[in-house]
Amino acid sequence: MSVSTEILIRISVFMLYVPVCLFSFWRLLPRLSPSAKRLASSMLAAQILIILIAQIRQPASDFDRWMWDFHEEWNIPATFAYLQLATVGGVALLTSWLARGRSAWQRLYLVATGLIFLFLAADEYLALHEAIPDWELRYIALGIVLVSATLLVALRSPRRAWLWHVCLLAGLGLSVAGAIVINQLPIPCDGFGFLRFDGCVEFFFLEESFEFLGIWLTLVAALGHFSDVAPMPSRPTQRGLYALPLVCLLVLIFNSLVPRLELRLLAQPASVRFKSDIVLRGFRIDQDLNGAVLRLYVSARQADYLGLGYSIHFVDQASGESLASRDEWADRQHGIWLLGTDYAPIYRQWIDVSIPPETPVNRAYWVVLALWRRQEGGEYKRQKVLASDLQLLDDRQVVLGESVLPAVESGWSSVPLAAFDNGFALEAVEWRVDRATSIPEGAQADKRLDITFTWRSHADGLDDYSQFLHIVHASPPGEGAESVESGQWWGYDQFPLGARLPTRLWYSGLADSETWKLPLPTDIPAGRYTMYTGLYRASDLERVPVTDADGTPWLDNRVALGDLEVE
Repeated sequence: MSVSTEILIRISVFMLYVPVCLFSFWRLLPRLSPSAKRLASSMLAAQILIILIAQIRQPASDFDRWMWDFHEEWNIPATFAYLQLATVGGVALLTSWLARGRSAWQRLYLVATGLIFLFLAADEYLALHEAIPDWELRYIALGIVLVSATLLVALRSPRRAWLWHVCLLAGLGLSVAGAIVINQLPIPCDGFGFLRFDGCVEFFFLEESFEFLGIWLTLVAALGHFSDVAPMPSRPTQRGLYALPLVCLLVLIFNSLVPRLELRLLAQPASVRFKSDIVLRGFRIDQDLNGAVLRLYVSARQADYLGLGYSIHFVDQASGESLASRDEWADRQHGIWLLGTDYAPIYRQWIDVSIPPETPVNRAYWVVLALWRRQEGGEYKRQKVLASDLQLLDDRQVVLGESVLPAVESGWSSVPLAAFDNGFALEAVEWRVDRATSIPEGAQADKRLDITFTWRSHADGLDDYSQFLHIVHASPPGEGAESVESGQWWGYDQFPLGARLPTRLWYSGLADSETWKLPLPTDIPAGRYTMYTGLYRASDLERVPVTDADGTPWLDNRVALGDLEVE
């Protein structure tokens, strides 16, 4: 006998709801106050309506499918689950406020129950458990505490209140059965006994139905305590009771507006338009020694935002190699689905990128963003950038900013060779030639000169500075100590620490060195040469004023390094 898996699930949900609803209308709802009964009945009717629509509706697009899919997050079923949990918490807190004549431990129990359900509501919509280590064990422990507290309170409560404690425990049991037991069932595809299925039985719809109904029973239990405390509530109290779901919905709407406020107040503005009209409106980068947290603010139509993903890479500017990265699916929780598919909210995406311990320090990195979407067949395709006010690595990668991983700060030299006005200090210079000669050292014209500069900084770099090295012909070999420049000289320019760390990214406390490997010109005449160095601003070629260890300015803002003899 062949059975449709879809019909089988529908029958299972029907068999779940019918006895629970009949018992509730027979034994539970009649004991509620009129206002509590109306709220409970309305929530149950809305729940059943959502289940029916989710089962009957034929989705016309991916967005329609997502909006009613019980297996997805942040859509209509998930929002309603949040509303139910939050309403349970709100009713419990309202009851504790009204139960001023009850004992302190009863009111404390209601407050604790309310706070637990408000936390569960926030977790339902914001997925807080993803940031909690071993959250399954912690949630099980929380459930055991709540059940134990309920049993203890029930033993000390009047007999008429036992029904509500049993109702709460039954609701928790149904929710746990859906979240844990049914979720762990193996998925049958062939059949069961004499039954044969036309496909695999997916239990997630039945699982969510158990959770839906379980949460509703906990709401009935909370409303039962409310009815015992306030059997004839005042009109303001009734209005407050009815307003609880609306207040919870307004909290969600406000939460969806928070990214827009953060964009205005905390983010660096940007305007990067990707394919499908996805626009990066702003971003923020917070970095420490272990990694970086990026907040991205993107506007997009909700239908276009489905299936989107982000990639963040830390790219070495010198080598182009990606040294740290993170890929994440887009977080849809900040969308207001009630406003339709054409509404383009601001989505906030938090991406935490860990930097491996072996990552080289004192190197310049680009923080690069790419957007991708999963195509049919499982391929991930990066989205093309159509327009951007930020630098691009290519037509699919946007440079959000620059970064440097600082080294551990070391001690300062007491006497630097030269101190520049921009906060940089040349601490020492060493050079090596191919063969040692009498001092001053010598070099041959067809050989290489290796010269190492050691730099420190007690200020953050703001501009790009280049370093020059001048080799000035002083006198022919064999002449006296007094040297006269002949007018011939050779110059070399580059960044002080090479391309790996431009001076605009230098930081206070930096200590590093760079070795220049200079091939001497083949036509350089023999003789004595004096070497000079200094810094100049790349934007206007102006040299940076510099002083020696005694504070005396160097002539022409050039630091004399010593003599080099070429044979």
